[in-house]
Amino acid sequence: MITPSIVFYIFFAIPYIAIMYWLVKQDKKKHAWGVTVITAIAIAGFFVSQRASRIAVQNYKQHQIDARELEREADSILNTLNRDTTKK
Repeated sequence: MITPSIVFYIFFAIPYIAIMYWLVKQDKKKHAWGVTVITAIAIAGFFVSQRASRIAVQNYKQHQIDARELEREADSILNTLNRDTTKK
């Protein structure tokens, strides 16, 4: 799935936006707390996203390696079975 699901919007995005709006409105000193919290969360989200992307790429590469190994094993088993059946 390429687009975020409705569950993400209902449980995370909409409440986050509402809380951040409320936090900024409550701050009477030039919205410093709201801006600070939003900035901190954005920076943390960026690092989490980068790490998750790096891990996903590593997992994909390892999956390709594992699939090639399984394919070689299956080919060697088929070759062995074909040789055994042609000898009989």
